[in-house]
Amino acid sequence: MLVTVVTLTRNRPRLLARALRSVQRQDLDTPFRHLVVIDDCHETYAYLRSHEPLPGNVRWLLAGRGPDDVSGPGRSARLRNMAVRASRAQWIGFLDDDNEWEPDHLGSLLECAGRTGHRAVHSHLRMLDADGTPYLEPREPWARDPAEGRAQWARMRAKGVVSPGSCVRRDRLDPPGTDDPVVSVDTGEWLLARDLLLDVPFRDVYDAHDEAESIGEDDKLAMDLRDRAEPVSCTGKATLRYYLGGYSNNFSLPFDPTFSWRDAGDASDQKREAVR
Repeated sequence: MLVTVVTLTRNRPRLLARALRSVQRQDLDTPFRHLVVIDDCHETYAYLRSHEPLPGNVRWLLAGRGPDDVSGPGRSARLRNMAVRASRAQWIGFLDDDNEWEPDHLGSLLECAGRTGHRAVHSHLRMLDADGTPYLEPREPWARDPAEGRAQWARMRAKGVVSPGSCVRRDRLDPPGTDDPVVSVDTGEWLLARDLLLDVPFRDVYDAHDEAESIGEDDKLAMDLRDRAEPVSCTGKATLRYYLGGYSNNFSLPFDPTFSWRDAGDASDQKREAVR
């Protein structure tokens, strides 16, 4: 098997169905597998069981939770690392359950990897509101403060990442030594060699600073790849359809009743320190 696509999912079977269709529409001659990791959600488990038989290249597993497990970047990182270890494919791609890929996503990434010889390649994305309309507001949606979001967007415009009137985001990973670097690649944009992910797994510990700055597992992976000067190439194609509304950019509604940027044990320690 050349490629494994990993999708983490919890409590969103309708969105998962869209992601499943997106992966099956990939225009790819080489074999690939879609591994769906269900994060302790029996509703999604029942949904997949009711729709069997699924396409032959789809596999799924139900990951249970312990008493201290919560939703958040730490949990997602651990599940992603588990899926990487379970795969035997040369390449790993990640599609979140609320996003989609264009049909040429995997094919263009594999072509880029073959042409460059790099173990880390990525695409660009189109940013969309939850209803599918293009996101055109001149503000970074991951900033809690609107003024800070506008300032960040202006910086990204100056860097050539975003443009007025366009929902395309030209993410990139500037090499070490770059002044004021851009270090921004979403998980769904990457295609990564499995052996690279075994050497540089997703980090699963997050602290108050990470929470304040909305630093997730994709941000830390990009930082780690950059710190080790891993060669990176981009297709230049916006083949990820990124829908807003997930935990990193929805600050008005709870993403999940169990959600926490830090693990339950970390939060308990913080409360004990506050009491002292």
